[in-house]
Amino acid sequence: MYASQVEERKLTFQVSGYLWQRSLVMRDIETETLWSHLLGRGMRGELEGVELKAVPSVMMTWGKWKKRHPQTTVLAMTRTVQHYRERAWKNPENYVYGIPLGVGQPAPAVTLERLRRDRIVSVKVAGPDLVVTHGEGGAVRAFRASVNGRELDFAARPADRMTDRETGTEWDPATGEALEGTLRGSRLDRVSGTMSYRAAWEAFHPDETVLE
Repeated sequence: MYASQVEERKLTFQVSGYLWQRSLVMRDIETETLWSHLLGRGMRGELEGVELKAVPSVMMTWGKWKKRHPQTTVLAMTRTVQHYRERAWKNPENYVYGIPLGVGQPAPAVTLERLRRDRIVSVKVAGPDLVVTHGEGGAVRAFRASVNGRELDFAARPADRMTDRETGTEWDPATGEALEGTLRGSRLDRVSGTMSYRAAWEAFHPDETVLE
């Protein structure tokens, strides 16, 4: 997900009808610039080279989301699929959760198959490492694996929990909040990521490692 604003200018996006590297291309109505949805970058037109600001988001079932956020609302549109189920991700080895960290930065990815199997996956990158979680409703999230400059190594626990090996604190893998233990009340920083076909991600990031 990206913020639909460039500096002080708000943009309205639509599907362009084009594909690039087997991946969807967006177009904004105001300038007709063509944008890569995987890169969040203007590829042709007035705003070529401009980067959209990535906003952390998650795909999950409505039931699970509503349980966590009972006051939430949802946009329901005609001509769209009415139900999302985790089985939508058939052949999980063909999908990855990619984490683009910015221009000139790494763009690591983890296969959905690995995430379903292990639930908690550590990703080594320059700077603070990442932890990617797979949990309720098929939701996948990424966090910086550090608190107050202290790097942590996480492992999965029963009942949709994870724990860090350094202090034994138990965390909620959906929110990154420490629930019990030494670091109770602390919260991990979210990092923006996206679910993608593996072939498309590797086409855009041919030199990056995919954890499987």
